[in-house]
Amino acid sequence: MAESISWLLPSLRCPDCAAELAPAGDGLVCGSRHEFPVIDGVPVLLPGTDAPGVAEQHASQREFYDQVFSSGGPYSLALWQDACVRRLKPLGEANAGAPFLDVGAGGDAYTVIECARSGMLGVGCDLSLEAMRRARRLAVGEGFAGRCAFVVCLAERLPFAEATFGTASAVHVLEHLVDDRGAAGELARVCKPGAKVFIGVPNTFDKMPALLRPIYRWHDRRIGHLRQYSGDSLQALARNAGLEPVRLTFSAHWVKVWQLAIHVVAARLHIKDDGLWWWLEERDRRAGSRDNGLHLNLMVQRRASPHADPPPAGEGG
Repeated sequence: MAESISWLLPSLRCPDCAAELAPAGDGLVCGSRHEFPVIDGVPVLLPGTDAPGVAEQHASQREFYDQVFSSGGPYSLALWQDACVRRLKPLGEANAGAPFLDVGAGGDAYTVIECARSGMLGVGCDLSLEAMRRARRLAVGEGFAGRCAFVVCLAERLPFAEATFGTASAVHVLEHLVDDRGAAGELARVCKPGAKVFIGVPNTFDKMPALLRPIYRWHDRRIGHLRQYSGDSLQALARNAGLEPVRLTFSAHWVKVWQLAIHVVAARLHIKDDGLWWWLEERDRRAGSRDNGLHLNLMVQRRASPHADPPPAGEGG
């Protein structure tokens, strides 16, 4: 069994019957004889059947992201990725020592690799095999193969035991899924009581700056978004899954557009703009209470029981 998943193996579960998995040749098998390959150190834990009406979305998303992550250079933490990592840092305050999970990690693997760099164990999962193969190669190149694991699976049927993870994130994942409620429930199931989870989604079009709406609509169609969220709808989704909202913020305001535009020009002119980038990033962060950003960011905490009633108003995190 590859070193990259040996520590995770006791927590892996069959996506078809939820039974424990054991090594079998070059793959994994459960007690009901469901077999799954391990390709380049990446377990491919996809269920044998897909729900009607969902298979088409999964197929199109897999094809799109397999192509996106089929190639790429060495590991490099871009400024926008570093900003995301900084948003995730407060997660580590809860359940220290338990692994971190990033659902929809993608092939850049920066959340999981930076988690390993901080001394934690990190797991990334994604629908795309090419994304997870690339992520594993990057982790190996950074020297964190033993602290990072990558799994191909569905967000709606996570192949992990209950209460495995101490922290988790799902950044721009739920809007791609037909069954976002099922995915939110799975996030709650695999996290320990008290675990903090960071969820990022697109804001509703009516809250976005009018000039940016046509561009974002095009972006939606291009990468397979199925919906946007309001603050109320996202918090309701979380609560129904057993994840109690702790803090809701908005990001990617107009200042972010200027930040990205300046960064693109600076890169072409080979000008280092880190200082200006972080100054503009701070302006966007300070606007976090303004609901006209492109993105919603919700920090939640897993309740003691995912199905317990939420605490009365004013008594939650």
